[in-house]
Amino acid sequence: MTHVLLPRIAPPEPEPGAGCLRYRDAVVAQLTGYRPLLLDLTVPDGSPPETGWPVVVFVHSETSAARQGPLGRYLGARLLEAGFAMATVHFRHGREAGYPAQLHDVKAAVRWLRHHSRTLALDPVRLAAWGHGAGGYLAVLLAVTGGHPELEGEVGVSGPDSSVQAAVAWSPPSDFTRLPAPPPGSLHAVTGADPHTWLFGTSPTNDPALAAATNPLTHLTETAAPLLVTHGTADATVPLAHSESLVAAYWRAGADADFRWLPDTGHAYGHPVRSEMTTTGISFLRKHFG
Repeated sequence: MTHVLLPRIAPPEPEPGAGCLRYRDAVVAQLTGYRPLLLDLTVPDGSPPETGWPVVVFVHSETSAARQGPLGRYLGARLLEAGFAMATVHFRHGREAGYPAQLHDVKAAVRWLRHHSRTLALDPVRLAAWGHGAGGYLAVLLAVTGGHPELEGEVGVSGPDSSVQAAVAWSPPSDFTRLPAPPPGSLHAVTGADPHTWLFGTSPTNDPALAAATNPLTHLTETAAPLLVTHGTADATVPLAHSESLVAAYWRAGADADFRWLPDTGHAYGHPVRSEMTTTGISFLRKHFG
């Protein structure tokens, strides 16, 4: 093992005006030679349900190790209002470590939450993933790789299950050999940065083994967690075909997937689409959490 788990969890801080408690910078794992892997956990105020608060693991898609962006803050407020705890998890990017480090890191966060569920009044069973773009992709990977011990990695605590009971993915890529050039004016286009390099450290385009390993369809079986996918028909960053292929494969495998096409919507969701799809996502989680 190359990690040291730091058992200390900082006392929760009141979240101004939100009526909730926030645990900042909880250390999921301390990896030799890397920055600590952190998560921020926010839980509703008041008495939790008997089984603990249901948890949404929000996988950000920021291009840095920054805290929650606007989407994370918005989603967190909506989830707290609906009675969910939200954990914003971070992962190593491609310039820090190649694939499958990204999957190992988010799996470590899920195990950490289950390991500390009693202390933090979390429900270790009702646990879901949610993300947009690259974060949505990793949420899908969490949904399809439960019960795959060869994909667990050795990051953080071992023992607890890293599977999720449901996942919500907004505009997720699935086949990284079929991504178009970055749209003019986008961050990647302006800086010349390769989105593959940012996520994986290299491009799967000319590496068939990496292309297969990073594609959720490679790992998909009928035991995959229920999945809600939403995708805009005008998405110029990740074409709609990515989600169409993913959901079709889910259905062929006999797994549970719900697909929402968003007419004339691009990669990012503005108002009122973001509000409507958040409501749809919360309803989807409640349905599958029971």
